[in-house]
Amino acid sequence: MGEMWQNGTALYYISQVREFSRPILDYMVNHYVGLTIVFTYLSIIIKIAFPFAVINKRLKPFVVIAMILFHIGIAIGMGLLTFSLIMIVMELLLFTDQEYKKLYHFIKISFRKISVTIRRKTRRLGYVSFQHKQILVFYDGWCPVCTNIKGYLYKLDYFRMLRLVSFRNSLLVQAYKLDVNELEMRMHSFSMNDSSKIQRGIDSIAQICTRIPYLWWAVPFIIIFKKIGIGGYLYDYIASKRKVVPVGNCDDLCELHPKRIH
Repeated sequence: MGEMWQNGTALYYISQVREFSRPILDYMVNHYVGLTIVFTYLSIIIKIAFPFAVINKRLKPFVVIAMILFHIGIAIGMGLLTFSLIMIVMELLLFTDQEYKKLYHFIKISFRKISVTIRRKTRRLGYVSFQHKQILVFYDGWCPVCTNIKGYLYKLDYFRMLRLVSFRNSLLVQAYKLDVNELEMRMHSFSMNDSSKIQRGIDSIAQICTRIPYLWWAVPFIIIFKKIGIGGYLYDYIASKRKVVPVGNCDDLCELHPKRIH
């Protein structure tokens, strides 16, 4: 307390003490006199109301936040970092464990809602913007590993850029005039708008990775492997070692009709 606080000039006099005044405080009191007076009176009101307001559960969060901001201002304006940190920690002790748990769940649910909203908006926008970049990928539906990778890719396919189809569907193979023997050796992919430019093997992998942001990190390695000439050999070796189980794969054989793709 004191006359300087009561007439709204306390912050001004604090700024004149060089040991406890940083340039930002000196600048504020010299250029924003009205704001300095307001902050002086607000600090008095908050400190007087503090012991009474913390009793009220509804007012307590706002008062504690105000006091934390007050001490952050002291740390920045006066340079009393240790004092400010100690006071902030003591003020945070006023919240109970249950209140912290409620705050945690509130932040968690709010973050999830915001995240879902943003994902829906960006996915819809991205799908419309990049629809012409969508590709059709022919994989081996009789390969359990390939089927698992398909599910994994669909989860990562944020903008729905991929359409994965088993080449075991003879109708689709005939519709696009593809060679079954080549399909058994290498994955095939091409743009939905231009089926003339067919990518095979490691090139299909690159085409997939460029359309999934989560897999962009792999694109430079694929390019390097292609340049040094081992990318294609590595893909062919892994593809030749895959297991083929032609049982219980009706879902892959029946999943698409050629007319739907057009």
